[in-house]
Amino acid sequence: MAIALDDRDQRILTLLEADAWLSYVELGGQVNLSASAAQRRVERLISAGIIRGARTVIDKPEAVSGLTVFLLAELTSETTQSLQRFTATVGAQPEVVEAWYVAGESDVLLKLHLADLPAYDRFVEAHINSSLLVGRFKTLTALRSLAPDAA
Repeated sequence: MAIALDDRDQRILTLLEADAWLSYVELGGQVNLSASAAQRRVERLISAGIIRGARTVIDKPEAVSGLTVFLLAELTSETTQSLQRFTATVGAQPEVVEAWYVAGESDVLLKLHLADLPAYDRFVEAHINSSLLVGRFKTLTALRSLAPDAA
């Protein structure tokens, strides 16, 4: 459902993107609305699919152990049905933090969070190598984030 966004909606999105834990009182105060009016706007943005969730950013890198891997997959077929099947099987795995349909050299970009390299090997064997939907793939192993607020 497409909705028109005014300046307050844009400001609400910016504020919530920076801090999803803001109360409706705090949010309303920053955009010159009552708490109930701010809540109604947020609920409208959620209903429209503009806000799809919230996340917690962990500031201490040592608190997040494991391995982050970006996997680029080229599908054997780019039909809607193939993409939906791939998303339903691979995208539903707990190791998949994010999944994107992309343009360019690959069709799908997955961000994986795994315990270690053997867990990565098991994931690839179970969900990528054995999939008839994936033609080729390559991976990039994250060494560290360059963004100050990325987890």
